[in-house]
Amino acid sequence: MPEEFHVSSLVVHCRRESATEIATALRAMDGMEVHGGVPEGKLVVTLETATEGEIVERLNQVQLLDGVLAATLVFHQFEPTHSSEASTGGCRHGPLAP
Repeated sequence: MPEEFHVSSLVVHCRRESATEIATALRAMDGMEVHGGVPEGKLVVTLETATEGEIVERLNQVQLLDGVLAATLVFHQFEPTHSSEASTGGCRHGPLAP
């Protein structure tokens, strides 16, 4: 079992005409969930991973999808899996170290 559980939120800006296909591709990625914004081409996405490195890898995969203009990490929080206490220091903004 991983030592941490990471939850991140992304905004994915894409071409409107590609938004449905991009949303489908994102939903097919492990740990990704699209919550809205498809008609506008501004997808709201959550990502659940076991490590920070996986967040960076997945973000890079998203940015390389045809029709994606930008993918931005807007929230990141992690929780230790061995403890039921919330990590108040786990909320991060900005780039992550791989």
